[in-house]
Amino acid sequence: MRTLISALLVIYFSCCYSQQQKIDSLWNKVNAANSDTQKVNSLNKLFFFFNVNNSDSAFKIAEQALQLAVKIKYSKGEADANNNLGTNYFYKGNNTRALMCYLSAAKSLENESGAYMKSVEYKKQLSVSYNNIGTIYQRQKLYEQAENYFRKSIAIDESTGDKIGLAHCYNNIGTIKEETNKYDEAIKNYEISIKLKQEAYDTAGMPSTLINMGVIRMNQNKFKESEEYFERALAMSKRANNMQDEALALINLGDMFYLKKDYSQSVLYYEKGIEVCKKQKYTQFLSYAYNSLSLSFYRMKDFEKAYDCYDLYVRTKDSLYNSENVKIIHELEAKYESGAKEKEIKLLISEKEIRDLELTRKKIIIYVFIVGLVLLTLLVFIALNAYRQKRNANKELDIKNRKIEIAYRIIEEKQKEIVDSINYAKRIQYTLLAHKDFLQKNLNEHFILFKPKDIVSGDFYWATKQGDKFYLAVCDSTGHGVPGAFMSLLNIGFLSEAINEKGIYKPNEVLNYVRKRLVDNISNEGQKDGFDGIVLCIDKNTNTITYAAAHNNPVLVKAGNITHLPFNKMPVGIGESDKEFDLYTVEAEPGSMLYLYTDGYADQFGGPKGKKYKYKQLEELLLTNHQLALNQQQGILNQNFEEWKGNLEQVDDVLIIGIRL
Repeated sequence: MRTLISALLVIYFSCCYSQQQKIDSLWNKVNAANSDTQKVNSLNKLFFFFNVNNSDSAFKIAEQALQLAVKIKYSKGEADANNNLGTNYFYKGNNTRALMCYLSAAKSLENESGAYMKSVEYKKQLSVSYNNIGTIYQRQKLYEQAENYFRKSIAIDESTGDKIGLAHCYNNIGTIKEETNKYDEAIKNYEISIKLKQEAYDTAGMPSTLINMGVIRMNQNKFKESEEYFERALAMSKRANNMQDEALALINLGDMFYLKKDYSQSVLYYEKGIEVCKKQKYTQFLSYAYNSLSLSFYRMKDFEKAYDCYDLYVRTKDSLYNSENVKIIHELEAKYESGAKEKEIKLLISEKEIRDLELTRKKIIIYVFIVGLVLLTLLVFIALNAYRQKRNANKELDIKNRKIEIAYRIIEEKQKEIVDSINYAKRIQYTLLAHKDFLQKNLNEHFILFKPKDIVSGDFYWATKQGDKFYLAVCDSTGHGVPGAFMSLLNIGFLSEAINEKGIYKPNEVLNYVRKRLVDNISNEGQKDGFDGIVLCIDKNTNTITYAAAHNNPVLVKAGNITHLPFNKMPVGIGESDKEFDLYTVEAEPGSMLYLYTDGYADQFGGPKGKKYKYKQLEELLLTNHQLALNQQQGILNQNFEEWKGNLEQVDDVLIIGIRL
């Protein structure tokens, strides 16, 4: 064990010594450069040794290189220096200045002429500039512009065989796909990036891609895989002394444990990440970490620490603004002190002249001075008292505002949890709706226009099959949104129970059974919850179509004529009548169109006068377009609905199904 530890220490100190030797060698090249061009190149190389762990020194080195390159009109050195400055600004969170530097670098190279333009070095330099510009556009959420620049960079790197450059570009495109929720495309790009980095032995570049892979797995709640990616990234960044990726890996580990609700572990990693960010002045990362740490303490019910961390988050976010204010205040104080001294000198001169010229009025002046001093003292006392009261009031107001901010964030998070829950309910509801493949297998040509008013819907379409009989239900449950969705789930359950469990195969008897189940279970206190709709049965063996309809009539279009098929004027639930539903048969010619729909489309307000669309207009639209292909009919119906609705709110769920018989 002692031998192993000794060997590791020797390797560690050898690496440190080797890195220091490289830095010293570059400084020697800067100082001993025979030309300004060599000096610029050495300064630009030296930048990278300082940027990962001493950003202030790196900034000064890049500025020195830029000034000298501009002076000697050395475009390559100018582009390198601008790229370095842009990188420094980028990690300090100043996107605007970073983009200006990157664009300047690209412009310097694009304006280059001569033999250098054909060199591999020139192409690699231009590729770096395009990649940097894309990174800033991505941070500003201008994804299309960002990807265009990354693609430009890829084209250059492929021509030069630069695997490391290609790896970075594919990694960046992966982050764009991730931010736009295209996770499969993101994973595909990250895997390409990792493969290229492995082929190029780019261990220093691996952490950033591993972090991105970990974030996707974290968002998919695959926490074990996510933690493995983050821990690998953390270990690699530490070995390479890459503090930027070290900070990101620590903060992401904090996020992962927060999502796992292991808040004590999340606090541990956030605090480690904050320590690195503070040391390197990574303002943007630091601001996020303080905000996240505040939420972890809040979850642990340590409200005092939560408030303190949120206060640090706000102060970090406003740090640049505050530093400018301090500078202005110091300038004003200096000007004030200078002016006060001038006034004091003039006052002394004036008093001397008065004493010399008006000795006889000395007593009067002294009396006036004493009275004035007393009045001035009184005024100062009043002013100070008022200032103290105002300061105390401002402090109380500030505390209240901080509490309001925290309360707002809590409400915002609660709202997100509610919306996430409803979205999950949507996923459940959509699994119960008739699946696209199942409908295509059992129906002829058809289309479905389904537009829920809210995230979840009271309208639903459901299908099942028993032997040669295929059943399709198109229904409008009581209500919409969450209440309507609950009713739709209940109604689907009773329909499935009737056909699949009880063996009831006639559509009218299915509706009779579902009505009884609804009345027995949810209408004990007089509620009239249920649904309007149609249950259709297509018998493949006899080629007959039967149906039962509650407060909803199917529409048949054949030979250029529209026919309203019969229906029962009562709902599936408590209504004015409790007689049994009738069974009807569809008499249709091949090629005819059968339309089943709910009332949402016809009831939509819109148009130039903000009135209802109404069934007459809908039927005319169906009749006009019934001979078109089914996908064209769906597109026309959808476009017409959106144009009619305009800026008005959608009033109800919309469901229309068209079937070519």
